[in-house]
Amino acid sequence: MVTRAQQGAAGAVLVVGLAVALYFWARSGPPSTASADGAAAGGGGGAGPVGAEPEVPRIDLARLDARKVTEPGMGRRDLFDFGVPPTPPPTPPPVTVATPPPFVGPAAPTPPPTPTPLPPLNIRYVGAIEDKRGLKVAVFLTDREEVLTGQAGQLVGNRFRIVRIGLESVDIQEVGSEQTRRIPLGGK
Repeated sequence: MVTRAQQGAAGAVLVVGLAVALYFWARSGPPSTASADGAAAGGGGGAGPVGAEPEVPRIDLARLDARKVTEPGMGRRDLFDFGVPPTPPPTPPPVTVATPPPFVGPAAPTPPPTPTPLPPLNIRYVGAIEDKRGLKVAVFLTDREEVLTGQAGQLVGNRFRIVRIGLESVDIQEVGSEQTRRIPLGGK
């Protein structure tokens, strides 16, 4: 009894065999004219002399030196036929135009001065303390490990004034400038 698996395997072997036969048949190509002529001449049904190769066409190298007499048509230009490029048309002489004198008008207004960037602060905002009355005190730490404290509106460290104390940041204003800077909690 033949199972389906055996039938499938037999079918696969058959398909592979046909593919190999087709491949070799396609590679053999058409029969050569010499063997067909030999068989027609009554050569006894053989394929001709053993080891005979079909004739290889020769390339006529003399054609390369010959020049074409006619010009090639549209799209049939010889890419390897180099010639003298056409001469460009003469360039016209430059036209001289009298330039008017430069316009001298009122001076342009100067832009307002940009505020100079603030120097880096050497303090860190550590946090804020709030009492029962709602009074907040900000705590700062300098790079020399000094602790500075202050309320909103007070001058701290003789360098900056506390503008606003928030939960996660504090706004300060440098003494001598009107620029306000925000320092995040734990940052500079």
